[in-house]
Amino acid sequence: MISGYRFPTRFMVFDSIPAPIQQIMLERINGNEQISKFWSKLTGGDVRYDYKLVRDGKAYMGRQTQAIHFISGSGEVGITNHGLYRMGIHFESGKLYDGILRVKADKPATLYISLRNEEGKVLAEKPYQIKGDGTYEKVEFELTPNGTALEGSFGISLKSPGQIELGFAFLQPGEWGRVNGYPLRKTFVDALKKQGITAIRYNGSMVDVGADTYNYRWKKMLGPIDERRVTYRSGFSPYATHSFAFVEMLQLAEVINAECIIGMSMDETSEDIRDFVEYVNGPVTSKWGSLRAQHGHPEPYNLKYIQVDNERTMTPGYLECMKKFALAAWEADPEMTIMTSLNIGTDKGSYARGTREYELSAQMVQWFIEQGKPDKVAWDPHYGGWLGFATDPGFTHEMGIDLQEDLAKDFPGFKLNLHPMEENGSRCDWDRGLAHAHNWNKLQRYADHFQMLGTANTFQPHGLHYMWDQGRIHYNAHSIWFQPSAYIDEEMSRNWLPNVMQTGSSDEKILDITAKMDESGKTLAIYVANLSDQPQTAILDITDFNHKGKAQVWTIGGCALDETNTDTNMFNVVPKTSRANLARKNAKYTFPKYSYTIITLSR
Repeated sequence: MISGYRFPTRFMVFDSIPAPIQQIMLERINGNEQISKFWSKLTGGDVRYDYKLVRDGKAYMGRQTQAIHFISGSGEVGITNHGLYRMGIHFESGKLYDGILRVKADKPATLYISLRNEEGKVLAEKPYQIKGDGTYEKVEFELTPNGTALEGSFGISLKSPGQIELGFAFLQPGEWGRVNGYPLRKTFVDALKKQGITAIRYNGSMVDVGADTYNYRWKKMLGPIDERRVTYRSGFSPYATHSFAFVEMLQLAEVINAECIIGMSMDETSEDIRDFVEYVNGPVTSKWGSLRAQHGHPEPYNLKYIQVDNERTMTPGYLECMKKFALAAWEADPEMTIMTSLNIGTDKGSYARGTREYELSAQMVQWFIEQGKPDKVAWDPHYGGWLGFATDPGFTHEMGIDLQEDLAKDFPGFKLNLHPMEENGSRCDWDRGLAHAHNWNKLQRYADHFQMLGTANTFQPHGLHYMWDQGRIHYNAHSIWFQPSAYIDEEMSRNWLPNVMQTGSSDEKILDITAKMDESGKTLAIYVANLSDQPQTAILDITDFNHKGKAQVWTIGGCALDETNTDTNMFNVVPKTSRANLARKNAKYTFPKYSYTIITLSR
């Protein structure tokens, strides 16, 4: 084990690699074509050139700098970027794009920045002068393509002899493609709004997994993105940056009107925790509130939740961290809630009464009560997103309900605030969709136990997942679409009914049923998850609700569990709506195999 990464037990012998690949590898390591992994060579004309990856400890950002040397001849020498994982970049004709470069040169040079289509044709290009004073100069640019590209590229090049070192590059749509002037893509914001997201969490393996977790510190995430010069090898990527950090997450929460939870490393100091809270919530007259205003946001973000690290175990050290965070945060904002990230699991012996984990949890509760703030402690237990979890005997235990009820017995009048914010699965097809629906159905029957519920990994580049294939909104360079589980959340939020009614099923392992009513008592919705591989005909015995007989029906599924929505078939598994006539008593309805159905009735 080196640097936090496990090497495979089998290795490919170099001589067994095809000769053309061997040549490319040697050139990338030793030759004149050392080009950064996510960039490509751009040359034209009759030129001599040299590409080097400079690792002299003086990189502008990260561990290396891309040097481009146009030695002699006539033509062009540079590099192109084709977007995330080389999926291409979508350019819209006539729409402005802007960005920033950090470039160093020892002599004056003319740099050309371009936008190109799939064939490499230039859609927009401008020259920019580099002073060449040996420092990393900031180049701010704007380009408007004269044509559309679905999977284009972004180019940086020299057209005359010279040498530059590229330390940072950033490209984004202009105001037309963003929201409120923030660096937030409008298409992504619109997708979250459509889904109905009302709570988001910034946390995960980037906090506690990887070789550079010491670089996950909030003060290293501040300021313009080209000045956040720290990179880190995280659990997700060895090339992670802070280009999207807690500030952007708070801005995202603001534009979609959602509550935000910010996860911080448990190794942050008390001083830094206090400063963080002042930065996000303090007045502009305070030191850190003033800095927030300088960064373009005079109004406080009104953050309510700080989470302490990610997926830890309750230990004496973690308990002390909870106290540290609370005392430091309350200095700047007495209303801040401190949230654990402690997974309980389905094993009923975990965090059970009499265990060391439970004893420490009780000590934590006692401490918050003694501070006069029993409502300012919260718990985030992550939970299963696999089909069958909702029928597991340990379901209520993993969700934190058992712990909540045990603590209430020891501390009369106290109710632990539960915020399970990660429903974790390993797939994004209809199997995951039905599992999510089943979880939703059952969790609503326990609704008074929770403050909010969340699901892991909202966005995922299609076909390019890393570690967990559970993204619920997929995208490529030019399209964005829902996976089945996202449609369930959309419908739940669109037609939310607040009151859970008493229900029963003759076999909950086949048909799981929940019923809800609006506040006026005029609308009743029946939610049914058919977990069987066969259609199920059921008799709906509805009592004490005289309805009109005509029902609105929303259903999704009725297909194989491995069906999914792809870039070539984005609407493969989607909801369907219909109407049905239901008798007031003993009404029959057939639920499709592997389906989730919502039947809505009115008085």
